[in-house]
Amino acid sequence: MPRFGPVKRRKLMLVVLSLLLAVLLSSLSATPAWTAPNPPHTARETAAGSGRPQPTGLSDPGPYQAGWQEVTVTRPNSTTFDAWLFYPALSNGQNAPYDGSGAPYPAISFGHGFLLDPLHYQSTLEHLATWGYFVMATESYTGWSPNHQLYANDLRYCLTHLETENADNGSWLYQQVDTGHFGMTGHSMGGGASILATAADPRVKALVALAAAELSPSAIAAMATITVPVCLASGDEDGILPVENNTALMYANGNPPRQFPLILGGWHCGFMDFDFNGCDSGSLPRSTQLAITRRLLTAYFHLYLQGDQTIWRQVWGPEKDADPLVLTEVDSGIGLDPETQTGEAVMGTVISYTLTLTNVGPLANSYALFTEDNAWFTTFPVSQTTTLNPGESQDLLVEVHVPAAPASGEDMALVSARSDLDGGTRQYITMTTHALEPTSFPVYLPLVLRSSRTVASGEP
Repeated sequence: MPRFGPVKRRKLMLVVLSLLLAVLLSSLSATPAWTAPNPPHTARETAAGSGRPQPTGLSDPGPYQAGWQEVTVTRPNSTTFDAWLFYPALSNGQNAPYDGSGAPYPAISFGHGFLLDPLHYQSTLEHLATWGYFVMATESYTGWSPNHQLYANDLRYCLTHLETENADNGSWLYQQVDTGHFGMTGHSMGGGASILATAADPRVKALVALAAAELSPSAIAAMATITVPVCLASGDEDGILPVENNTALMYANGNPPRQFPLILGGWHCGFMDFDFNGCDSGSLPRSTQLAITRRLLTAYFHLYLQGDQTIWRQVWGPEKDADPLVLTEVDSGIGLDPETQTGEAVMGTVISYTLTLTNVGPLANSYALFTEDNAWFTTFPVSQTTTLNPGESQDLLVEVHVPAAPASGEDMALVSARSDLDGGTRQYITMTTHALEPTSFPVYLPLVLRSSRTVASGEP
């Protein structure tokens, strides 16, 4: 039995036939040449004294429990559909008591795959709730002939439902939803629908699509109109929606900031909780793929929906490449050159470096500068750029103060530029400074010679 009540289920044969049909359709498509990208801390802190055990990583459950309940969503035309709402709770389970200690919480709308229902993704939806999110998962359009545009609209109506409840002083959700921070995600058909929904909804601040499918209307075409941060995750062993025909084309047609994490050994049904006849398979265990997926989702939404700057390095910094099972292609839309610099200066002096920051994104933007990992005092005479139109650049100075008696002979600083438009996207460079001993010069005293002649008496 489903853990969260009478979720609508389709007969096994429908699922099997649908997946076989998807394989057949994908095999009929021409396969363009495509090359995989080259390989190129962070538990969330909660309020002091909360008493909650702190997780050790973003793939682990967060500091809350997960509750869920079925809700009815009303469309603008007064028709309705059912959806599941997952939320931070005081205990796990359906209709569990709500935990509003961290409210207001950001909200995410999730789209299921073709002929599937939210039950197939329950562990991931619960996971997001434990990290402080409301997650709406529509049960609509689970039949054989879904209208992709109307399905994408329902993902948006889920967010509208939360807005309405948040404004209703008679609702348990009154003033509990952070309506300024909405996200979209989904898998397969739901991933493609989440792209369509994001393209049409300015309320959405970040999108994570999992093995997204090309739809009608085209999700690939819709990518060109999205300017919020986008993460398109897929497995390189996807046997239902091959990466080269779907995710790779979506990424290529998108705008920065964009990311393309490729899970090595990942497969289409590996994003789901359980398997059935007709699914594909991959070399990566399902539990490992789900752990990677939860980490990617939580990190991305934490950065853009919760503004957690402790996460930025895991999303855009060196740590994004720490997992050998994930190859991530990125395009921040921020040009920061040169990528590395090395200099040397005498102890007790200051050395200056010049950086060129270029806006290579689709919108006018300004940027803030930051430095970390350095032991020596490092500063920016100007730490905030002017507003730069696409293609415009600005030169910036970085000053490193070399100590008179440094503990080490060199120091490395990681310098990053952060987008003011979304508050999370960054580009980084590194600079290394070597300390030189002061030069020693010999000291010469003036030579005084005394005359050897005899001075006569009375002579001056």
